[in-house]
Amino acid sequence: MNFRLLSALTVLLLAFSLSAACTGTSSDVGPSPTETPAVTATPGPGSSVSLTPGPTQTMPPGKEIEFQITGGFPSRVTNDLYIAFRGGTGRDFVKSLDVRVTKSTGEVITDSLQPTTGDELIIQNAKGENRVEITASLIIGGTFKVVDRIVEVP
Repeated sequence: MNFRLLSALTVLLLAFSLSAACTGTSSDVGPSPTETPAVTATPGPGSSVSLTPGPTQTMPPGKEIEFQITGGFPSRVTNDLYIAFRGGTGRDFVKSLDVRVTKSTGEVITDSLQPTTGDELIIQNAKGENRVEITASLIIGGTFKVVDRIVEVP
C-alpha cells in the first residue's frame, strides 16, 4: 500500500515541478488598436543628422535580443518600414527599447518598443535608405546600442 502512495506522490510532485517552470506569459499579438502613433521629431536648425551607421555594442552573454527590421512590409504601397522585437535569451532583462529612425529625407523619428515579444513599430513613408538605431536599457543596469544599420525601403 505504501508503494502505491509513494508512486502517486512522486507523479504528483513531478507534475507540479514541470508546471512551475512555465511561469512566463507570451503574447504574440501586435499592439492594441488604441495605441497612439509614433512620435515624430524633426531636427532643428544647427543639428545634423547622419545616414552613416556607427558601431554597435554586444549584449552580455546570455542576454542577447533579436529584432526583425524589414523594408516594404507590411505595405509596399505606403513605403513602410517594419521594426519588431522578436525576443531572445535576454528579453526578461530588458527595461526599455528606444528606436531612432533617420529617413533619407533627413526627418528623424523617435519612438520606443515594449520589451514584449511581438511588439512592433511601423514607420510610414520611409522610401529610400533609412538609418535604424535601437538602444536597449537593461534592468540590471547598462545601456547598449544593439542595432545601427541602413535599411532600404523600396
